[in-house]
Amino acid sequence: MQLAFWDFPPTECLELAARTLSIEAERQTGPVCAELLHQRQIDVALLPVTIALAAADELDIVPGGAVSSWAYPFARMRIRRDLQKAGTLGCTSEQGLEAFMSRVILKEHYGREVALTPNSTADIELLTGAASLDQADDPTSLDLGQEWYELSQYPMIWGLYACLKGTATDAMVEMLTTLTKEAETIAQEWGARSSSHADQFFGGSLRLRLDDVTVAGLTAIREYMYYYGITEDIVPLTMFEPNDISGYQEIPFWGQDTRQLGL
Repeated sequence: MQLAFWDFPPTECLELAARTLSIEAERQTGPVCAELLHQRQIDVALLPVTIALAAADELDIVPGGAVSSWAYPFARMRIRRDLQKAGTLGCTSEQGLEAFMSRVILKEHYGREVALTPNSTADIELLTGAASLDQADDPTSLDLGQEWYELSQYPMIWGLYACLKGTATDAMVEMLTTLTKEAETIAQEWGARSSSHADQFFGGSLRLRLDDVTVAGLTAIREYMYYYGITEDIVPLTMFEPNDISGYQEIPFWGQDTRQLGL
């Protein structure tokens, strides 16, 4: 079974888990992962949530895992002027998901409508990857994951596993479930190895299960995708229903969210 991961920071623990389990996988950009699916060169792909949901007519969401988080040190907005006067957001074409999130957060949480621009002198600069990590302690920057949680009261869902419509199988779900459990163990080990922002993200904020909280969070994302013109309608959540998901519900204590447990 061929698997492709969207190449973004949380994929690190998923890729290591795949190697540990001898699952054949590759890392590509989100659009390339989607194209590989359509060309039938792979069976399942981890896609950016907006790409997966926007293609509801062509793709099915595969349970067994997802990528979400309560905070996210790998994407930040750096505020360069008074936020209440900001009118432009500097971003690149490769930052599509983060730019969408930024527009929603700025409009719904701060009452600012911004125009997207590649201009490096924009009022707000969108930082991703290493550039975002470098600004993690800067009080003039905003963590997109944390801001999304404060807005929606759900974790931000970054990636979903998807396959071509009608091609999902129980074996595919079983593979993703096994991969998710292995990646959770790796993420917890990384969280204990240092106090860096990246390691603390893996150990404390990253979520890798497609559980009820994740599905609820998808409702908000689907609505915002419609309101902000990404889709023409509120897209349905087309999810494959496996015959047996009993093993997937066995969650160790460290794999449960304290927000869900009320701790």
